[in-house]
Amino acid sequence: MGEILLGTSGWDYPEWVGRVYPPRGAADRLRYYAGMFPIVEVNSTFYRLPAPTVVASWVRRTPSRFRFAAKFPQSITHDLRLVGTEAELARFLAVLRPLRDAGRFAAALLQLPPSLPFEAETVRRFYASLPPDLPVAVEFRERSWLVPTSYALLREFGLAHAIVDGPHLPVVPEVTAPFAYLRWHGHGSPLWYDYTYSPEELAAWVPRVRELAGRVGTVYGFFNNHFRGDAAVNCRTLAEELGVRSTIPRSPLDP
Repeated sequence: MGEILLGTSGWDYPEWVGRVYPPRGAADRLRYYAGMFPIVEVNSTFYRLPAPTVVASWVRRTPSRFRFAAKFPQSITHDLRLVGTEAELARFLAVLRPLRDAGRFAAALLQLPPSLPFEAETVRRFYASLPPDLPVAVEFRERSWLVPTSYALLREFGLAHAIVDGPHLPVVPEVTAPFAYLRWHGHGSPLWYDYTYSPEELAAWVPRVRELAGRVGTVYGFFNNHFRGDAAVNCRTLAEELGVRSTIPRSPLDP
C-alpha cells in the first residue's frame, strides 16, 4: 500500500480565520497549516511566480517531512498554450529549486485550459521539454484529451494523469506514473469550488483512494473547495476515514 498524503490547494485564505486558523488569526498561516496536514498544493504560482527566497522561506517554516506541490504558471498553459515555453519553464524551475534541493517537492501540476484541444505533436514536444526527473501531473479540462493516445504520451514520459472530481468531465482513475495525483474541486454552481462535500460523498472516495494506493508508491490528494474553509474540513474528514494520521493531535477545524 502506497503512502497517502492529503492537503488543500493553498493555505492563505482570510475566510479560514475562525474555522481553520484561530479566531484571532495565526501569525504564520503556513506554519500553522503544516501542523494540520503533511502537504499543500501551491496555487499562487499559477498567477505569479514568487522569488526563490520566498520559496526558501517555506522550507524553513515547515517540518522536514512536509511536502509541496506547485502549479505551472498560466503563462505556459494558458498564454503560450504549451508552445515556445522554454524561457517561462526555466523561470518556473528556478523557483522550484529550493524545494527540490531540500527534498521537499512532490510534483508540479500542469492545469490545462478548457479551451485547449489535444494535439499529439504539440503535446509530445512540450512533454519532451520537461526535465526527466521532474514529477509532473497533468489535469485535462477539455474532453478531446480523454483518448488513448493522450494517456499513452503520459506513460511514455512518466507523467501522472490528474484524477479530478469536478462538474464537467468524468472521473477517470487512469494511472500513468509511479504516483497518483487527485484533486477535489467540488460541484458548486456557478462556482465549482463553492461547495461542501457531504459525508456520503467523502465515504465513496475511501475505496477509490485505497485502490489507487495499492497501485502506486504515493497518492497525493488536494481539496480545492476553499470557501468557508470547507477544503480543510473535508480533507480532514477523508483523512480520518482513510486512517491517515494528521501530523499533530489538535483539531483546529472543530467549531
